[in-house]
Amino acid sequence: MTGERPSARRDLLAAMLDALVPADGGFPSAGEVALAHVLAAASASVELEALLSRGFDAAETAARAHGADCFVALAADAREPVLRRVESAEPEFFDALVRHTYDGYYSHPTVLAHLGVDPRPPQPHGHRVEPRDLPDLGHISGRGPLYRLA
Repeated sequence: MTGERPSARRDLLAAMLDALVPADGGFPSAGEVALAHVLAAASASVELEALLSRGFDAAETAARAHGADCFVALAADAREPVLRRVESAEPEFFDALVRHTYDGYYSHPTVLAHLGVDPRPPQPHGHRVEPRDLPDLGHISGRGPLYRLA
């Protein structure tokens, strides 16, 4: 399986994401909501794609050392110690995985709604800005343009 694209190892990636951020207290797992984000990031970057592929191989090797056929076959409580081994063996992979997982997870509308944050973008509707007195900018506009006409 070495060298496969991350999308070909979707189940493995989802299991790893779920181990990083499991479902809890009404929040979805990262495998449910961040998988598409991580796959999109990997498909947009050859470097990230290669890094993920290397990390997936390390995860499968660590799972076999833990007594399982593959990472996905591990019980949920056995996945964290295996990921700790992978973190030690492939720290660059693990840092990238965590960063992209959190980026996808904490920007997903479902998670934002559970956090009580408005999931819509700031534009085109904008966010409410509290009215207040603006400072007097007459001295700035009175000095004229600070450039030469071409």
